[in-house]
Amino acid sequence: MELFKKNLELLRSSQSYLASRVEREPKQNFVCVSMSIDGNPIPQIGSVSLHSNYYPLKEAKDGLSEYCLRGQQTPVVYGLGFGYHVLEILNRYKDSKVFVIEPLMSIFQSFMENVDLEPFLPNTQFIVSTPPPKIATSNQIENWLKYEHQASKRLSYDYFLSLDKAIETSDYLSANPLKILVVNPYYGGSLPTAKYCVRALNEMGHHAESVDCDKFAEGFFSIKKTTRNKINEESLSNQFGHFMGQFIAAKAADYQPDLILALAQAPLTPEAIKNLKRLNIPIAFWFIEDFRTLSYWKEIASCYDYFFTIQQGEFFDELLSLGVNNFYYLAQGCLPEVHREISLPCEDINQYSADVSFMGAGYYNRVQSFPRLLSHDFKIWGTEWALETDVGSRVQNNNKRVDPVDIVKIYNAGKINLNLHSSTFHNGVNPVGDFVNPRTFEIAACGGFQLVDERSELAELIEPGTEIATFNSIDDLCEKVDYYLKHENEAKSIAYQGRARVLKEHTIQHRMHEMLTHIFTGNLNLLKERVSSRHRDPVSYYIDHVGDSSALGIYLDQFRGSNEFSIKTMVNRIAEGEGNLSQEELLVLMTDQIVKSEAK
Repeated sequence: MELFKKNLELLRSSQSYLASRVEREPKQNFVCVSMSIDGNPIPQIGSVSLHSNYYPLKEAKDGLSEYCLRGQQTPVVYGLGFGYHVLEILNRYKDSKVFVIEPLMSIFQSFMENVDLEPFLPNTQFIVSTPPPKIATSNQIENWLKYEHQASKRLSYDYFLSLDKAIETSDYLSANPLKILVVNPYYGGSLPTAKYCVRALNEMGHHAESVDCDKFAEGFFSIKKTTRNKINEESLSNQFGHFMGQFIAAKAADYQPDLILALAQAPLTPEAIKNLKRLNIPIAFWFIEDFRTLSYWKEIASCYDYFFTIQQGEFFDELLSLGVNNFYYLAQGCLPEVHREISLPCEDINQYSADVSFMGAGYYNRVQSFPRLLSHDFKIWGTEWALETDVGSRVQNNNKRVDPVDIVKIYNAGKINLNLHSSTFHNGVNPVGDFVNPRTFEIAACGGFQLVDERSELAELIEPGTEIATFNSIDDLCEKVDYYLKHENEAKSIAYQGRARVLKEHTIQHRMHEMLTHIFTGNLNLLKERVSSRHRDPVSYYIDHVGDSSALGIYLDQFRGSNEFSIKTMVNRIAEGEGNLSQEELLVLMTDQIVKSEAK
């Protein structure tokens, strides 16, 4: 236990989020540990011993006899065991950073209890129990040279196979554009993200279009004004929803996408989703909402092929309890083309600069907390604030919607950007807050310094204390506001490092690539066939259909590679020929006459 505590502190200094996970996740006691003949601990799961029971150090050295790094290659190890092979690589290549991918948290926890971590640091990065698409799309590991620990590979064969497939899929998606249809919600916080998804996908080289459901928002809201009769209102809403489902289906049938992506609160009923599945393409949903606040996910999660969330843990348990297992965690992000550092003219500096700034709606916990900050130069932008109150008097935009361009100016101009996640019933910080809002990434991408309330998922994404500043209560917030106003250079350093991290790992482009990799890893061959058929020579397609050895197939072969191919193309070729007409030529001429007569 003393070794475990020592290792935990060492890990906390290099990978704090992983240390927290090791502490938080319950230990599963199915790793047995024995001693080898030369006195080294050996883990065993079932009948699989992960190292030699005799001389594990010699085994590691012999196993790496043909492993040789060249140039700027990065060693990546599949499987940790108790790390004897990792130590051998570290000893051989003392200046290299080694990435170790271990699928099982139980093995890593046992490793922490039985092996001194110090020789592995600081040059080892542990990647533990991480989804393969996340690894495959990460730019942490570039130009890697893989070493497969064979015992670990046998134990976690499916995981490592999935990882290799995810890498292949990621590479394919980087080189081959897809057609993607994004279904917008009518309104709300997920609408900007839907639009950012389309922009990001197109910037990545894909072909993305929106179903602009937000253009029907006025009709959606007007239903409630039409009648006070609840039964009639429900009937009208159902009919409107049915119409929107047909509208989306018509757009999809016309566009022929490779994927349909719906964002939170998109107007797709279970019936509409079922109809879209007739297109035989994946249909995905990104639920960028708090599952505790909005519960409509219970009705639709199982309808989609893929269900992406911004929360893990308890939400995953809830989904599993309903028999839903198609979920995948995908955090929010920023769009660098929008969220960026800008130089502000004097008039904008005067309008948007403040010691303390906040951009967001007047939720209960913010209304309760912000009076503590009124002694500062404090400006608020957003909607749903009580303007007649002391806090409301600091609202700069009279509760009107703030344009995204102005939001970027706010993030750039403020000395301290507050980021208190919303709550409808907490007086301050939500003690079980988990999801990370888009504002976290957007402020960072703008180069703004922010104070954000502590979230359980935050440390996995960005390093508290060095890349972002956090607070755990309103008292703590007030103290840190005072501190960072007096230590502006420290605040600027944190903002600088935070911006670099976010742009490297947390853009909407990163999220879309990870999403696509997850979706298509299991059916890459089908995707390849679909994409290639779009670019296939139409003549080859028809020949494949009728058979290349058939009389018609043999006749059509002369037209392979034609830039334009139609009945007219064949008729013109026949006109240039001599001699008697073949059966195939007669068929073409008859077809041409039929088409002309129908056109009349």
